[in-house]
Amino acid sequence: MNRDGLKRQLPYVVVAGWGALNGVLLAVLGIYGESSLVFWLWGGVVVLLEVAALAVLASSRSGPDQQVRYRVPYRGAAAVPPAAFGCALVALAFVYGLWLLALAVPLLAVAIAMAVHGTAAEED
Repeated sequence: MNRDGLKRQLPYVVVAGWGALNGVLLAVLGIYGESSLVFWLWGGVVVLLEVAALAVLASSRSGPDQQVRYRVPYRGAAAVPPAAFGCALVALAFVYGLWLLALAVPLLAVAIAMAVHGTAAEED
């Protein structure tokens, strides 16, 4: 598969992978002996996720020209998601323990570096 084909199929891989992960979690519940209602409900979710993955695959194959590449309007704006996750981890550290700071501090450092140096979308 070429690079453009992989870019078009990436959303399908994400949705199908999410369904597969839920399938693995369903198998773990089977090991622990959950009730049949849990299997029916969670199994239905897994089936719906895989059907959604097939819909995403069909959509990406039928209209590859519809794929849009979004650009960040401001170079430092790309630092917002890592900063938000880092702040959320700092807040959660007060509830779940200070060990979460080991994850939050590097994430905030990356956000600061991205804000200072700026990032731009790749040019084709």
